[in-house]
Amino acid sequence: MVSHGMQASDGGDGFLAKSAALTGFSEEELRATGMSQEYRAVVRERAGADRYRLFVEEERCPDRADEGHGPREARAELADAVIHLWYTGSWPGLDGAAPFTVSARAYAAGLVWRAFGGQPPGVGPSGFGSWAEAPGDVAAGAGAAR
Repeated sequence: MVSHGMQASDGGDGFLAKSAALTGFSEEELRATGMSQEYRAVVRERAGADRYRLFVEEERCPDRADEGHGPREARAELADAVIHLWYTGSWPGLDGAAPFTVSARAYAAGLVWRAFGGQPPGVGPSGFGSWAEAPGDVAAGAGAAR
C-alpha cells in the first residue's frame, strides 16, 4: 500500500517544514512522533506525485482568506488533509476517496493528544479512574512558550 522507503528527494524536509507551519508544532516535535516518513508516504501516494510536489515546494501555506477555485482550492484541501492526518492519525480522503486510519501507532501519535495534554484512550497504561484526573502538562502542546 504505502512505500516506507521515501528518499530525501521526495521532499522529506519540505514536508516536515510545511507540516510544522500547518500544525503549529516544530519540525523536531513532528519528527519525534516517529510518523513523519509514514505520513509523507501516505500524502504522496494519496495526493499523487505532482500534487504532492507542488504542495511541498509552495513558498507559503495556502491562505484560506484568498481561497478561490482551481489549483489554490486544491492546495488548501490538501493542507487541510495534512493537518487532519497529523492531529488524528487518519487520512480524511481526497477527491471522494474513503478516509482511513493509518495505523494504531498513528492514532496513538496524533497531535490532538499532545495539544490538550491528554492520553489517547485505550492506548496507555493510564489505569482505572484516570479520566477523573486533570490532564498532564498542557503547556507541552502546540503554541506553548518555548
